[in-house]
Amino acid sequence: MSSKDGDKMKAEQDQILATLGNIGPWQWRNIIITAVFCIPCCWHILCMTFMNASVDSWCSRPQNLMQTISVEEWKRISQQENGSCLVLDQDWSSWVPGQVNQDAKMVDCEEWEFDTSQFSSTITSDFGLVCSKEYLKSIAQTLYFVGMIFGVFTFGVLADIYGRKKVLIPLLLGSAVSGIITSQMPTYETFIFGRLLNAFGVIGIFECYFTYMLEFVGGKWNTFIGGGVEYIWVCGWLSLAGLAYAFRDWRDLMLYSSIPSLLSVVLYWLIPESPRWLLSMGRIEEAEGIVRSAAEFNKITLPVDWKLRSVQKEKARRTNLLDMFRYPNMRMKTLILYYNWFVNSFAYYGLTMNMGALGGSDVYLNFTISGLLEIPAYTAAIVLLSYFGRRVPYFSSMLLCGASLLSIMLVPRGVYTDDWPATAVALLGKMCITFS
Repeated sequence: MSSKDGDKMKAEQDQILATLGNIGPWQWRNIIITAVFCIPCCWHILCMTFMNASVDSWCSRPQNLMQTISVEEWKRISQQENGSCLVLDQDWSSWVPGQVNQDAKMVDCEEWEFDTSQFSSTITSDFGLVCSKEYLKSIAQTLYFVGMIFGVFTFGVLADIYGRKKVLIPLLLGSAVSGIITSQMPTYETFIFGRLLNAFGVIGIFECYFTYMLEFVGGKWNTFIGGGVEYIWVCGWLSLAGLAYAFRDWRDLMLYSSIPSLLSVVLYWLIPESPRWLLSMGRIEEAEGIVRSAAEFNKITLPVDWKLRSVQKEKARRTNLLDMFRYPNMRMKTLILYYNWFVNSFAYYGLTMNMGALGGSDVYLNFTISGLLEIPAYTAAIVLLSYFGRRVPYFSSMLLCGASLLSIMLVPRGVYTDDWPATAVALLGKMCITFS
């Protein structure tokens, strides 16, 4: 078959792109409008970097000493200079400077104070996640990603059944409501419940939007737009750095990063349903109406007798997830991709969510630099994928990431200011895993 015949067959199979072209003003309009409303969704995922940030803590000073001695002096006399979870068991109500009880033992702290130089409040300070409860901070992040796993399997299916727009808009509103509710939760347990709800819906937003966006374009624009969607993530990343700097209380950060998504209700009037999805569901008249409006917007004149043809096959077998494991070749490829996605996400989010622990005293600066490094990584990915395919750039970037992260162990700690070499190597690894 000649390339001309192949192009003709492809055009017949994709009637909408044959009519509107691979991209145009109407496609750009819908992609950009939806992108703007999806930016706040990045905040929900990344905000744990600040809400869950490590802050110094120590056993609380007794009320009678709160105003009379400094924190450093209190740590010294109560023998907890090294961030111990123990405090000297002494009658502090009658303590006077210079008094030392030689028989006093160390006992577990009952109350804590926290460093508020960078954050006025975190989930650590609000819920007392220190010492024996410190592991709950990791549990909070882990459970968030568990919620995302369930969301991935749920909303992709729902978007195929009910439509991209009908699922996307309620999810955007749901992310706002769940975020606002989470910001008011009084206990750790209720906080986790709110975060699970949020995670369940937020991942569905990215899934629906990615599909919705790619159904508007074709040809080389699948690569450009598919990769370019990551710049939305970068916009969310960098804007969150500013929000977190302005709102140092985790409840305020959660609240004000959730409210903007309430405006998503206007998308009902601003964007159309995906005409491709409508056509695949046999709703031909609705798809025709949208394509005619799009053609007018793109200044394309359609023939008087122009119509879309049905693409539904009679007695087509309904496919499901298990079909990916039905045949050996497809099963092997699926398992390889599952493993690669696990490794990619493990490294990417492990580095992203622990920006404050990479070294340096300014978590906001670390977070911003890491976000800026996403820009050259995504740009390089789009360019290289256009010329060299996917396999070589992909495994090369994965190998470079692994080598970078392993080499961190060779960098001596405590020798350089703020351990900047370790931070630099970690950020290089982060840029490589971002590329992949």
